[in-house]
Amino acid sequence: MELTDATPAAMTRPRRRPALEPARAATPRAPHLRPYQVEAQQAILEHRARGVCSQLVSLATGLGKTVIIATLPKLLSLRTGEVTLVVAHRDELIEQIAEKMKVENPDAVIGIEKAERRAAEDSTIVVATVQTLAEKRLEDFVARFKRRIALFVIDEAHHAAAPSYRAIVDAVLGQRPEAMIMGFTATPNRGDGVRLVDVFEKIVYTMDARKGIDAGYLVPVKSYAVATHVSLDEVASRGGDFVIGQLAQAVNIKDRNARIVASYKQHTAGMKALVFTASVEHARDVAEEFVAHGLRAEWASGETPREERERIVRQFRGEGIDVLVNCGLYLEGFDVPSVQVILNARPTKSTTLYTQITGRALRPLDEIAVPLSNTNSGLERRELIEKSAKPAAIIIDLVDQAHRHQLMTVPSLYGLPPHIDAQGRMTAQVADKFEELLRRDPKRAAKVRTAEDIDTALIEIDAFNGPREIKPTFQPIDPESHWRLEMPPQRTAYDRKGRPIPDFSRKWDQWVAEARRVAPHEDAERFANRMLDVNPKSMRWERRRIDVKRDGDKFVTLYSTEDLPERVIEVGSSLVGLLGSAYQRVDEMLSGYAQIPANGTAPRPSQNGQQPQHHNGAHEMKNGNRRRRGRRARAR
Repeated sequence: MELTDATPAAMTRPRRRPALEPARAATPRAPHLRPYQVEAQQAILEHRARGVCSQLVSLATGLGKTVIIATLPKLLSLRTGEVTLVVAHRDELIEQIAEKMKVENPDAVIGIEKAERRAAEDSTIVVATVQTLAEKRLEDFVARFKRRIALFVIDEAHHAAAPSYRAIVDAVLGQRPEAMIMGFTATPNRGDGVRLVDVFEKIVYTMDARKGIDAGYLVPVKSYAVATHVSLDEVASRGGDFVIGQLAQAVNIKDRNARIVASYKQHTAGMKALVFTASVEHARDVAEEFVAHGLRAEWASGETPREERERIVRQFRGEGIDVLVNCGLYLEGFDVPSVQVILNARPTKSTTLYTQITGRALRPLDEIAVPLSNTNSGLERRELIEKSAKPAAIIIDLVDQAHRHQLMTVPSLYGLPPHIDAQGRMTAQVADKFEELLRRDPKRAAKVRTAEDIDTALIEIDAFNGPREIKPTFQPIDPESHWRLEMPPQRTAYDRKGRPIPDFSRKWDQWVAEARRVAPHEDAERFANRMLDVNPKSMRWERRRIDVKRDGDKFVTLYSTEDLPERVIEVGSSLVGLLGSAYQRVDEMLSGYAQIPANGTAPRPSQNGQQPQHHNGAHEMKNGNRRRRGRRARAR
């Protein structure tokens, strides 16, 4: 872990506590919890028992992390008088957390530390804003509660690397070094190079949106990509994303704003939509464009007075507003399950920010929340969602021209190129078909632009090639940054001088086949070993793997085996391009036309498509057979 001068001392020193006594390790029993929430609780307890006292839990938006937070005081068996401190960074989050805490801990004394409100000294649960717990106010708070703070919980913990949060952690651990630190977030990856694993010892449990959708707890996603003529190539980047002032100036133009409204009317007219923009002025202008087209729309930002924001949200929850336009206000803590449409008019390169934006629409409707929790079958849960008034979330991305930047869109979350337009289809299904096309025809996959293009390409390939051959495929470890292909195992061997035999599996199979053809009565495998000078004891099966990973601004293709560590065999700027190249390389390796030698560079086949072959083997076998027949005749 790379530490900086800004890292608080208390956070950098190893903090391990002895394993818990069995009597203190609570068993998670809460019938209202969903199975994955119970799994998260169990993971927390198991890691705490092993001495991991700074933990991160990652749950996608809509999977109920606040419920788990509210169960922690009982789950961790806090003693009488010990205090749970929960910190968030928005007023709306504070009130939501306090309400959940009251439900799960009816006997607790709950205090709020925010602005002029101060938690009483007898509070056992304190919910506070990070802005309040700063400098002198933080000193006063710590002096008030001293060593009683046994559990510190950070909601929306992707902010935890900020100095304001680190100062609170340092203060809590300064009073009680063995205090438990828990973080909860939907987005454990930051885009500014600061890793949350540098703050928390371990991510103990994770369930992302795709798993939540597959399990039937979140709604599936349909998406549209709406191309614009706006260029972002002159917009600078800082901290992994666009400089917001330059971005707002580039995208807040009349024609583009009109295209936002036209996209809503064309694809999702009448549906409840949340629109994300690049600036306060941009939010206002887009809202005015909606109103000018006769649509019920409002806008809000962090500058909007709280009372006005509350009025707007009440109307949006009800029937008064169809379209709510905002600038960075409703990324977190905005729980309106009736939102069915996200219009992203704020281009971003940040996976974290984009995941927050799209996550606002993934919650199923309230009326099926209880049935979803009471159903043990993922298939039944997905059917409940499909039959509801909100069978899918619809994400509309405004895709600007960005040759110098890699934009985040819904397709990119599913391993597709960001420019692909799913045309309102289920994005996961489009991604599966694109993966198949990429495997079967990488060059054609690089040219498709829509879901319809993908379907057409697959149909034409089937018509031309007939039944498809089953080949190993890349699987996403992380759809945006890491894909892996497990190749079929191959034979490996050393010769009698202890040297590895290049391309052994293919050569050995060839000699065995040749021996069986020329002399069926002979021991074909023994002959193959003799021709390749094999040490028979060295023969074994070896597993091989190819990974394509993000490495800074580039992607790298890595090859590894059971015995050899990962080594780079290709570097490129495009994930899709490297996946296609890797598939081509795999095809050549499986067909025997290529291998990965020790230097990590795979040779291509020769012009006639053939590899050099041993030319004396069959001749030697025939001559050997003649010699043996001659000896037997003379003996007779």
